[in-house]
Amino acid sequence: MSIAHVKLRVMPQTEDIESRRALGEKLKSNPDFSSMLDLIDILLGERGCPWDQSRKLEDCPKYLKGELEEVVQAIEASDYDNLEEELGDLFFMTAFTAKVGGKEGDIRIEKIFERIINKMVYRHPHVFGGDLAAETSQEVFDNWQILKEREKADGKNTPAAD
Repeated sequence: MSIAHVKLRVMPQTEDIESRRALGEKLKSNPDFSSMLDLIDILLGERGCPWDQSRKLEDCPKYLKGELEEVVQAIEASDYDNLEEELGDLFFMTAFTAKVGGKEGDIRIEKIFERIINKMVYRHPHVFGGDLAAETSQEVFDNWQILKEREKADGKNTPAAD
């Protein structure tokens, strides 16, 4: 079907249109991670986007891979303007995947951040006062390997929160 034959569905004119526009403008006026999460909640919500609402967790890997590949291409081309856009797409798709995972299972953004922050603090003892010092990149890499082995030996993917 050619694009000339596609009928565009126009939203009905109601008082709701203005509130939806205002919501879109509010999101655009505060471009931060919280607003992006709000945007995803709206897209996945009852009055959101049917296509986004139909996405399942199993659909997400192909989109994540595609966005990551575009980030890699922009880096390799030293195309920093495009890199900014592609990183945004990757951030969005990562957050979208987490939100879809939350709908289908027990995935929570807060838990994701808790786990990664705990892991990065644990794996950077030279910065955060742990038991391993490092003054060179090689020492950091060696310590990283030691810490990963400790995690495996403890049977944990990430260190527990303090």
